[in-house]
Amino acid sequence: MKVTKVFVLSLVVSGLLGLLTTQSFAQSDGKEWSDPWRFHVNLYGWLPDAPATISVNGEEVVDVPEDLDTILDSLDMTAMFELEAHKGPLVLFANNVYYKGTYDDNFTGPITGLAKKYELQEEVWVIKYGVGYDLGTWNLGKSEDSPNFSLIPWVGGFYFHDDWSLTIKPYGEPLSGKTTGTYDFNTPMVGLGSRVILSEKWYLNLSYGYGGWDVDSVDEIYDFIGNVGYRFKMGDVSSKVFAGYRYLYFDRPDNRGVEIELTCKGPFIGIGWEF
Repeated sequence: MKVTKVFVLSLVVSGLLGLLTTQSFAQSDGKEWSDPWRFHVNLYGWLPDAPATISVNGEEVVDVPEDLDTILDSLDMTAMFELEAHKGPLVLFANNVYYKGTYDDNFTGPITGLAKKYELQEEVWVIKYGVGYDLGTWNLGKSEDSPNFSLIPWVGGFYFHDDWSLTIKPYGEPLSGKTTGTYDFNTPMVGLGSRVILSEKWYLNLSYGYGGWDVDSVDEIYDFIGNVGYRFKMGDVSSKVFAGYRYLYFDRPDNRGVEIELTCKGPFIGIGWEF
């Protein structure tokens, strides 16, 4: 599976680069290293479903169908933002998701048959970061006003950190049990991004990243982001609003035979500024 995805990504990149060498597209002037620094700040809200599967020694033991309603009900605090810095063809970026939540529910003990309540508290950071190189801009027509697109291959990493605590308390009894822990990893990623300028105001962004390769016990991870945006002026500041969809998946077994698969997928909306 991993080899197949890497092969497909390589094939797509090779095909795009080969296509750019034909006479179907005209390349415009690229960005120069002497260009001044430019900075982008984006604030957004992502509304994902996040089903997870936990397996032990290859056998599924927990299936968590965590839908959007459950996530919103358990939400205590969240912050989502993206930072970019551009210098000529160089692109630096960090995409950050912070979530703090409390989820509680009831269950019946399998041995005693007593009704119990559990409470799960989580504080999660999800950060994708990297450095890219803008290969240039290609016009999709013969005139300068035609739509155009750019390609940005990038290398970077993906960091996941989850501080959690689980409390279980029998009803009508003073005794309770509590356990805490940390689940985190940091693994490399490679990817390809593209921006399509549709008109003076409208644009389309696409990005795909893949990683894992058993670094920090991560079997594989992939992340697709696509959004359409509208640019405008907020006073003297270049601004934009955007909406899109993100699909994030990772699979991480560890040396204890425990494997966690997590999928986060859903729409997002946001606003950004360019300086």
